[in-house]
Amino acid sequence: MTDVTEPLLRVDRLVKHYPIVSGAVRKKQVGAIRAVDGVSFELHRGETLGLVGESGCGKSTLSQTLLRLVEPTAGHAFYRGQDIFAMSREELKAFRRKVQIVFQDPFESLNPRMTIGQIIAEPWAIHRGIVPRSGQRNRAAELLELVGLKAKHLDRYPEQFSGGQRQRIGVARAIALNPEIIICDEPVSALDVSVQAQVVNLLQDLQKELGLSYIFIAHDLGVVRHIADRVAVMYLGKIVEYGNESALFEEPRHPYTEALLSAVPVARFETARRERILLTGEVPSPANPPSGCRFHTRCRYAEDICRQQEPELSPRGVPGHDTACHLADKFEGTVLRYEDHQS
Repeated sequence: MTDVTEPLLRVDRLVKHYPIVSGAVRKKQVGAIRAVDGVSFELHRGETLGLVGESGCGKSTLSQTLLRLVEPTAGHAFYRGQDIFAMSREELKAFRRKVQIVFQDPFESLNPRMTIGQIIAEPWAIHRGIVPRSGQRNRAAELLELVGLKAKHLDRYPEQFSGGQRQRIGVARAIALNPEIIICDEPVSALDVSVQAQVVNLLQDLQKELGLSYIFIAHDLGVVRHIADRVAVMYLGKIVEYGNESALFEEPRHPYTEALLSAVPVARFETARRERILLTGEVPSPANPPSGCRFHTRCRYAEDICRQQEPELSPRGVPGHDTACHLADKFEGTVLRYEDHQS
């Protein structure tokens, strides 16, 4: 059962801005790309947090900042109460053993010159003492079988596997260090729909067996609904809606979430009473976000207050369901209403 008092990971007003520099000789900062702009959330043991939004909203930058692959501009992130951004080199190495990542593209994330056995064993060369050298081949074989592949695949190369199989290898590599958290950075977006379901089911099975916690990044809310306990919806560097999976999907309180949900395909055995909402206009530049609510330029409900004041992410109605929308109290989130179809 999830511990509701002690989050495994707590992110507090995290900011990552990339400077825009002008001048060939005397370089001068003339602006900033606000990739992540004040994001806060918690992740508990055994929980999956879905992080969703369109491309360019800051999801992947957020994951890279949490792992300190890039350094933050401001804010804090705490793993088991320790500030990740204040960790020493040795502390950071220990942290990265406990927080692993599965990358988006299975065709780019595996070294084509290494065998599958070498790829899975590589983390043990960096984090020594986890598996003795004499036992690494057997342990790698066990991990392959755990993710649905066979021990005989150890001596093969990535080019001999399909995209779905490569992603399973990436998962095997991630769990080789016995992590507590795995950041899944759009792990199924490059895969066929049928293969997506297989990988999601694998992640769920591993979560139950190993007690893992996931940050599951995706742009497809349909996929997120099958795996997430809670969902954070990002738009232009900010979280605009945050809550339990059931509450967010059944009663969305932000117009952006409403639009994303309207695009989720409907199962054949369900009859949907909902409107397909097409967002007009381009996503504004993160270097020059709109004043007020960042979504107001594409929102069909926008009023004057939306253009003038930036809304805070705060509880609106149901406890634990936070929304950054001035009109959330009026907004009736009826986008998902299903009737059972009697065949």
